[in-house]
Amino acid sequence: MRTLLLALGLLLCMTARAADPRIHSGEQSLTFADYLELYERCKAREEFTPPRGEYETREEYRLRLERLRVGCDRHRLIERAQLQVPVFLDYQADQQRFVFELPQAEAFRIHYQPLIWDDFPAFLGKLPRDKWHVDDPTAKASVYKECQPRRVVLNEDFFTGLEPFRADSWRGCMTYYERGEEFAWRRDENTFYIEDVTFHVQASVDRARMLKEQEAQLYFVIDGRLKVPEREFVAQRVRLRNTATGTDFLQLLPE
Repeated sequence: MRTLLLALGLLLCMTARAADPRIHSGEQSLTFADYLELYERCKAREEFTPPRGEYETREEYRLRLERLRVGCDRHRLIERAQLQVPVFLDYQADQQRFVFELPQAEAFRIHYQPLIWDDFPAFLGKLPRDKWHVDDPTAKASVYKECQPRRVVLNEDFFTGLEPFRADSWRGCMTYYERGEEFAWRRDENTFYIEDVTFHVQASVDRARMLKEQEAQLYFVIDGRLKVPEREFVAQRVRLRNTATGTDFLQLLPE
């Protein structure tokens, strides 16, 4: 039984953490390793100071050094980047809802903060243990709750509603609370961490069957900015899209 549970856990992990997708920007489509290599090569050229040639004037040498030090900003930050990650549908027919989890990658982390509310209150009279997972063996409690999307746009021909949930006690959105005066709890406003983003999307059985027929063309299309040395992809929009037809079934957007 333990072996089976471990295997199921690994399967879920593989589903949520897909193999590293290619990152599209303009006309180029590269792996993260490719982007990192371009950046590191640029930094090596930038930091290298060749000797001045015997028959090279001071001005010629200065101009040659300037050409070497053109800067690596275009390799450090990739604007208008895009990921496409395949979607494998998980439908609960009795509840008439899909289960979705936004993907992660292996070589870099996708940050969804621009799309998720940081809605933890600054003060609490008591910790809502009936709604959140609370770990407070000391005066500083770590708390986890479901992640609330900022703005959701649904294709109403297929979906009727979206509800965030937390798939496990130690998942979702997290922050810290510390005991204050008079036994109140004060939030650590510098901490807001997204472990994962999971949500249910309501759909009737007939609509779910129609979507299942399109599964091979379904992708999470994630638009954002790639910060190469930090190994971070900052998401600015997520779409559930049929890439063959261009149909969007849901979108997560900033305010």
